[in-house]
Amino acid sequence: MIPSLSRYDDWRHAVAHFRAVAATLVFYGLAWAILVAAPPASAGPPSIVTPVPLRDLDTLIAQTERGVLVAMASWCGPCKAELPHLVKLHKHYHGQGLALYGVSVDFAGAQAMQPMVNRFGVEFPVYWVGEAGVERYGLNPIPMLVFIQNGRVVDRLQGAHSEEELRTIFDNFLTPREP
Repeated sequence: MIPSLSRYDDWRHAVAHFRAVAATLVFYGLAWAILVAAPPASAGPPSIVTPVPLRDLDTLIAQTERGVLVAMASWCGPCKAELPHLVKLHKHYHGQGLALYGVSVDFAGAQAMQPMVNRFGVEFPVYWVGEAGVERYGLNPIPMLVFIQNGRVVDRLQGAHSEEELRTIFDNFLTPREP
């Protein structure tokens, strides 16, 4: 039930209350989506670019056995060139235990990346971290691939790559290493 505005001293208090309630709902919804939900195994609709607090992305990284963060932005030409290859390769490597996560660094917010995600049919999760994420995770320059193994960043690769290059890179990443 939504309380009537007469309960509040003025409209600013009502707006503050509704913002607090909305923020709480968004936080718990995102936490559930990141920590509980798995990316779809089969073809489906494009992902929804989701803003996430950095601590939630830290948790996702810590829980990733083998994955790649794809740092990108809607204004980045090389990102647009590489993204269709990543979409195609996600379908191939998802069944082999490789998780791909898009990380939007658009300063304009999550909505800036959504048209690009829709255009290319990106099915792997895409999270928006903005400027704070660029600094925290060293996501400059873009595009950048950040390789995660057993919860730790093990490598970074800058620049756009062809589908063949990415296939070789992912194959090497998935190949077990001898101690």
